[in-house]
Amino acid sequence: MKRIFRDHMSELYWLAYLLTGDRERSVQAYTGALNSEDPAPALQRFMLSWARRLVIVAALGTIRREVREGVLQSRPGSKDEFAGLNRLSQADLTRLTKGELEEALLGMAPFRRATVILTILEGMPVQEAAGLLGADENTVKTALARGVEEMTWRLIGGVTESKSPFGFGRGAMVAFG
Repeated sequence: MKRIFRDHMSELYWLAYLLTGDRERSVQAYTGALNSEDPAPALQRFMLSWARRLVIVAALGTIRREVREGVLQSRPGSKDEFAGLNRLSQADLTRLTKGELEEALLGMAPFRRATVILTILEGMPVQEAAGLLGADENTVKTALARGVEEMTWRLIGGVTESKSPFGFGRGAMVAFG
């Protein structure tokens, strides 16, 4: 178990950092996951995946209040908002640098950021992400659609701050009238 954390330290720490958006909390999440009990022998072949889940749970625990506030502030999405998911799923994310992705994600509100990380970067089903986030599936789908749209704008340089109720920064609003 400890070897998994040692061999994948930077990857697991970065996951915790992206979820929490805070270096101190990400260290707490990483060390909390590292000190968790060993899994059952039948799960040992899935150790890295299991370690990632421990980091996710620990990181979400450190931002639980912010996530809960994001759930409460979410309102139902429109079909147009969900169209952004298709655009991002067709995008070539491999050309992004780690720094560009990190900057785009850390600029987002914690709940949206967590939905994007869990469902897109971690490949988690919406139902499972909703369970971890303490939200219903529709709220997660809405936050995901808005998060993908915001992340897309951030990656193309159109968003520098999130002020509008739709999560678009002033730069994007000015650019598109």
